[in-house]
Amino acid sequence: MGNRAIYTISRMFWKSVASTIKGGVLPSLGRIEAPLDQREESKEVSSSQALDFSRECLARRYLDGSGIEIGAFSSPLKVPDSLSVTYVDNCSVTDALRSLSVCNLTHVDFGIEERNVVSPDVIDDGQYLQTIGDNSQDFVIANHVLEHYENPLAGFANMLRVTRHGGIIYVALPDMRRCFDRTREPTTLEHVLRDYQEGPEWSREQAFREFGNVFISEGMAKGLFPKLAGSELDAFTDDCISQLMASGFSIHFHAWTPDLMLEMFLSAKRYLKMPFEFELFYPSGDEVLFIFKKA
Repeated sequence: MGNRAIYTISRMFWKSVASTIKGGVLPSLGRIEAPLDQREESKEVSSSQALDFSRECLARRYLDGSGIEIGAFSSPLKVPDSLSVTYVDNCSVTDALRSLSVCNLTHVDFGIEERNVVSPDVIDDGQYLQTIGDNSQDFVIANHVLEHYENPLAGFANMLRVTRHGGIIYVALPDMRRCFDRTREPTTLEHVLRDYQEGPEWSREQAFREFGNVFISEGMAKGLFPKLAGSELDAFTDDCISQLMASGFSIHFHAWTPDLMLEMFLSAKRYLKMPFEFELFYPSGDEVLFIFKKA
């Protein structure tokens, strides 16, 4: 797909929004107080639960059977005991904590306690899920994961690939306006489409530099780094960015507002023909929750 085609997709996007999501959601992106699919629930829920859009309640409502959670790390989704969850991550706990030893910091500086980190059942790159069979999972959970993928649309496509027909993909993404990404440039639709079509190598260094600048600014504000300026800050920044790249630090390659998230997923459905339906779109504090059903 060339740049002209990418531009055309972006320009046509908002014209197609209302006809793409069930119920005709307008692109105002205000809080949605009910699931977009007003189907009869297969599980009984109380009247108080019906308006509860917490992560845990959504897990009870939408998830069944056996599936995988990608990149749970220290924040696995709390799910009913009846579910069988296989945890997938790209490295062991030891290696994950080692990757946080960068720029004279350790996992403790990031507020991570080793005892809270989930030991993965499967070591695999969650972006590709090469060890997970096609149509093999009742559900896939990926909370605060896609922003760490260099090619998020490829990652989402592989989540769909391993999910059975009618299965659920449960996704949460951080709202960049309400986290440390707030000073970054938002990731555009053109950007993620180019990553998907050409590969992400063209934007890798830029992403590390953007993240590195935020990383250092936040670190100085929290007293983790010395307060520097001018040429000293420039040298420190270059050194830290080099360390982040060399260590395999899991940065936010992308930063989205809710409207840009929705734009990306709708384009994946309409123009890239990825097989899914929207079940839920819900801005919730500092994150946005999505429930997708494989079509």
